[in-house]
Amino acid sequence: MVKPQFLGRTGTAMDDLLNDFLAETAEILAEAGGAIVAWEADPTDRAQLDAIFRFVHTIKGSSGFLALPRVTALSHAAEDALDQVRRGNRAANAALVTGVLGILDRLNELCAALGQDGTEPAGDDRDVIGALAERGADEDAPHEIAGVPLRREDDLGADLQGWRSIRVPLPLLDSVMTGVTDIVLARNEFARMLRESGADLSLIASFDRLSDSIAGMRQSVSQMRMQRIDKLFAPLPRIVRDLAQELGKKIAFQTSGGEVELDREMMENIRDPLIHIVRNAIDHGVEPLEDRVAAGKEITATISVSARQSGNQIEIEIRDDGRGLSPDALVAKAIAARLVTATEARALGPKEKLELIFRPGFSTAAKVTAISGRGVGMDIVKANVEKIGGIVELRNDEGRGLTILLRVPMTLTIISGLMVRAAGQYFAIPRGAVREILLESGDTVRIDRVGGGELATVREEQYPLLRLETILGRERHDGDDVDDRALVIVRPGQGQSYALSVAAIHDHEELVIKPAAPMIMATGLYAGTTLPDNGRPVLLLDVQGLLAAAAIDASEAGRSRDRTAEAEAEAVAARNAAQLLLFRDTNARIRGIRLSVIERVEEVPVSALFESAGRIQAQIGDEIFPVHAAALPGGQGTLKLLRLYDGQAVLCYPIAEVIDIVRLPDAVQPSAAPGLVAGVVLVGGEPVELIDPFWLMEQYAAGAATALTPRQPLCRLADDRDGWGDNFLAPILRSAGYRVIADGDPSDEAPDVLLCLIGDDALCLQLAGGVPVIRLRTSIAAAGPEDETVYRYDRQALLDAMRRSVGGAGK
Repeated sequence: MVKPQFLGRTGTAMDDLLNDFLAETAEILAEAGGAIVAWEADPTDRAQLDAIFRFVHTIKGSSGFLALPRVTALSHAAEDALDQVRRGNRAANAALVTGVLGILDRLNELCAALGQDGTEPAGDDRDVIGALAERGADEDAPHEIAGVPLRREDDLGADLQGWRSIRVPLPLLDSVMTGVTDIVLARNEFARMLRESGADLSLIASFDRLSDSIAGMRQSVSQMRMQRIDKLFAPLPRIVRDLAQELGKKIAFQTSGGEVELDREMMENIRDPLIHIVRNAIDHGVEPLEDRVAAGKEITATISVSARQSGNQIEIEIRDDGRGLSPDALVAKAIAARLVTATEARALGPKEKLELIFRPGFSTAAKVTAISGRGVGMDIVKANVEKIGGIVELRNDEGRGLTILLRVPMTLTIISGLMVRAAGQYFAIPRGAVREILLESGDTVRIDRVGGGELATVREEQYPLLRLETILGRERHDGDDVDDRALVIVRPGQGQSYALSVAAIHDHEELVIKPAAPMIMATGLYAGTTLPDNGRPVLLLDVQGLLAAAAIDASEAGRSRDRTAEAEAEAVAARNAAQLLLFRDTNARIRGIRLSVIERVEEVPVSALFESAGRIQAQIGDEIFPVHAAALPGGQGTLKLLRLYDGQAVLCYPIAEVIDIVRLPDAVQPSAAPGLVAGVVLVGGEPVELIDPFWLMEQYAAGAATALTPRQPLCRLADDRDGWGDNFLAPILRSAGYRVIADGDPSDEAPDVLLCLIGDDALCLQLAGGVPVIRLRTSIAAAGPEDETVYRYDRQALLDAMRRSVGGAGK
């Protein structure tokens, strides 16, 4: 291990310098990744190139002072490569960008080790440094960049600007903020005491000046906690670039509103949800290149992330121009995953269908990959955003793209709150979650008891009613006036709302929120504590926690009479309109089949398909199913199979990929004759061949019927002395759907037919005992026109005789 060497400095000074270096380098690396990707899109952007050069130059200078040879060598290599581009001696191409990004990744790894161990780990970086080496003739021609300064005085000047700021540990900043808020609360209480005591006006004037100074100080400290949101956006370009290359997609990434400021704690809470949404847009939203071309779109997709301030809220918008969401496909996925029943799905409106993606376990991925498909995703995004008082909103344009809007409060420490009273105590409710306030005894309010709960109807819209005293397990206070009881319509999250009954409404206040004691927070009913102007501690209610404690459904779907009627009308329309599964056939044709005849889509290895008795079959688990295919597929890998099910039999149909689920158009152009294709329909203006499931099942009905016979007829082989019946005849009969026993086999069941292998007719009839007899002969020719025996190697004649005698599915 290589230890940093500091001449004439104490251990504490060394630690401080190293911590400062790591903090500064982490910020530089976060910004540099996005800057490099942006520069790759426009290599002629001199300002971006200069900024990247200064980033690595700063790291090199600092690491040299701290004697970190690996960090110095890596940053020096990147600096040299970028300097060659600045001088016009090297091309700005993808290979260079990938090499510099590799340097940044290695620097991140080294900084992580430095932060953990305090020493630079030994190692060899020639692999990533070598990746920056020019490829000679393979390189593109150098870009001519006019007016690029070759001196580095500007770099030195930029470095000197860093001495105008200092780094403050975050715990110290939090402590300062806590102290300032305590001063503000004490000021508020002192102001109330001055007003009540009738103090001298000159004293009040002096206090007002002090109060203004405190307000300014609080504002300054609050600003210290704020960070530009472009720090949140910084890693996104790199994420988009790497994932797009991995998936073979072309994506132009744009950001705007980076100057908007957000509380640093809030920024940390939305970092993971934002990254997840962007990755989802790349993986699920943006179509493959061939699909974009087929849809008439530009090959290069666009994903944009923008931020803007709206009052005390920050709105972050993530927009893509991909395929958007198909509500019907979401419903089909949810039903297949057993997240909703078919009856529940029919009652969903368009908005509720889209919000199915927020259900736990829901995933639109066809298979599990390193990127997606595990069913853990948008539900966690929604929960994390709502936990900090935000909401997630979907704006869908099917076929054209999806916009996801995140609305979050600017800061978690100071919020606007509504003070309410219940059980003789005051509580606070976040003002952002309050939709409406009404008197419980008002003319527009009706309260009904339904089952074990209550329902509040406000202007024909129904809300589940929660009484705060009941949720908290407290009794009503004797001093509460029934006429003062109020209903607070609360909207804890998107698509949810309920009515909260409280004893009285007190006031609106700007509240400074602090964490409550762990035992209080563990109840799940409170989001923190605050001290209003009267100086009495007040608990901030967790509006989502109250809902969870009540264990009620607060979904807004179908609340009002109009919504109910609309849902019923949509349910009728859904029942009358069949759904069509669009897929790409193995011959690359786009075809469709009614979704209702598909049991599921299987993905099986190609090796699971085999040919037997002239037909292609597939082994899926412990079962074997027929496959509609003319020949076995070639190659390795996997194959998708549509499992068609008619209530009794299963038939597999091989496809290349599932495209979408749409409504089956009313107009169908039928085929001229019965066959695989029943007709042609137009979907999105494009012709789609409609598969005829009746014709398909008809082709395989004979084989399917064998497996579905309620009882297989029992055949007995009489006098099978040489074993011919057991070795040659029995397998044929069993494959045709019959059970076979020999003379010596124990069986209490009477046979349905006797197959006699001896030439003595009288003995055959004696052995039969009233059971139908089929006599087999060894000679090809019959003894005469009256000979009713069957040649034992005439398969079809034998099976025909079996059907005439006992029925069955003989083939």
